[in-house]
Amino acid sequence: MNTVIPEKNKKPGVRYAVTDAGIELPVIDITHPAFACEVNEEYVSALIDDAVKGIELMKTMPPEVRKSIMESSILARGWVQASGGIMTGLITYLNRLGPDHLGDGYAGPADRRIAAGLMPTSFRLRLRMVARLLADGLAGTAEKSPGAPMHLLNIGGGPSADSLNALILIRKEHPGLLEDRRIAIHVLDPDSEGPNFGARSLAVLLEHGAALQGLAITFEHVAYDWVDPSVLKTVLEAMEGDAVAAGSTEGALFDYGSDEVIVSNLSTMREYVPEGFVMVGSVVRDNNTLDPRMPRMEGAAGMPVIRYLGLEALSVLAQQAGWTVDATLDSFAHHAVRLRKR
Repeated sequence: MNTVIPEKNKKPGVRYAVTDAGIELPVIDITHPAFACEVNEEYVSALIDDAVKGIELMKTMPPEVRKSIMESSILARGWVQASGGIMTGLITYLNRLGPDHLGDGYAGPADRRIAAGLMPTSFRLRLRMVARLLADGLAGTAEKSPGAPMHLLNIGGGPSADSLNALILIRKEHPGLLEDRRIAIHVLDPDSEGPNFGARSLAVLLEHGAALQGLAITFEHVAYDWVDPSVLKTVLEAMEGDAVAAGSTEGALFDYGSDEVIVSNLSTMREYVPEGFVMVGSVVRDNNTLDPRMPRMEGAAGMPVIRYLGLEALSVLAQQAGWTVDATLDSFAHHAVRLRKR
């Protein structure tokens, strides 16, 4: 892949990969200090206030001014393109980078303001929570099965930063646990742009001196519409019976899927996954636990149609499909949840 827009201000120790459009982006490693994301209640409160003010300001802007802002901002265009639907994995990834990692060749001041704001901050925290629960679940099973093949299933994963960062966490915290075993990442996503970047991200993470150097990891993209889980069944049936396996869906199935779609996917997984399999995902907080000042996306122009499902409702759906909540982590906008088969 040719680099059309190189990153001219590379940060020490950070790896970079290229998108289908030739844009060189940092590969997120949540263990690297450059990607630190620590917030407190006071900081979050200020983010919420700023978000509300920003929305009110946009309402008062002349249409031509709003159009100019949208056209000049890669992040704003991504939000608009997701209007009434689902945000792509690559746009979600760009929102996770933070203002300091957006390159001058494709991003401007408006992008940096957006990236420092409320929802991109929540995306960065969400990634960390899902990667943490996924890493802990995989490590616990892998310790009991030395040398067994490992499979990471990622539904709606796009670049699959959660899967890659889970492996980075395991490598750092459990030396030797990933060595001498075959590892496969299976990304089930309707879009190819995000998974293509994920595959290139893995390639640079496997390079000499990188976080996953020397490991035997493959990356497979499977075109998938979660309304029909038959493809999911085929992927799961191909996994070895003794495999160490786990799934994740960060900002995807539990954020956008209907009750029926969530239950059908979880039911299919429960029937075909290997023993010890855990499923990790993010879910948006519901009305009862969300800060009442939080600006809502549902029904708003230029916003994706996410669900404010909440942890309690997801737990009920999981139980219907034969799963139980094993662990949770919380941020101001999301819960991360780890499920195990009942």
